Amino acid sequence: MVKKFTKKALDNYKKIVVSELKRQLNKPGSDLEKSISARKITNKDGFAISMNEYGAFVNDGRRPGKFPPRQKIEDWINKKGIKPKTLKSGKTPTLRQLGFLIGRSIARSGIQPVRFFDVIDKIEPKMTKEIEAAYLKDLELELDKKIPKQKK
Repeated sequence: MVKKFTKKALDNYKKIVVSELKRQLNKPGSDLEKSISARKITNKDGFAISMNEYGAFVNDGRRPGKFPPRQKIEDWINKKGIKPKTLKSGKTPTLRQLGFLIGRSIARSGIQPVRFFDVIDKIEPKMTKEIEAAYLKDLELELDKKIPKQKK
């Protein structure tokens, strides 16, 4: 069966979900925002959303208590080009020390969740109805082709 209307509705839904996730994230130009994308699932009706793996941690946040992996923090510092500020003592912390300070702050205070995945729950009911209507339209067209018209 040709699913012209269903495909169009799914493509529309795919674009809306991606744009709403990016809007809810509210971090324009960030690596996470740039990584959010959707692709059609091969040989199936549907699509998959993908993003950098740390997107789930940004969404869920992090509770205080556990010290995060310092190497990941140091990699993040290098990637962002963060330069440590000179402390009151007049010393400038090394990359390792800066990683420790940031990790300690995260372990003490945690990281607040962003909850940008929640937007999917808000738009899903409307989009489900639109996809359902499109599929029904495709089905009706297919049935019209298969069933001969009767003369009155």
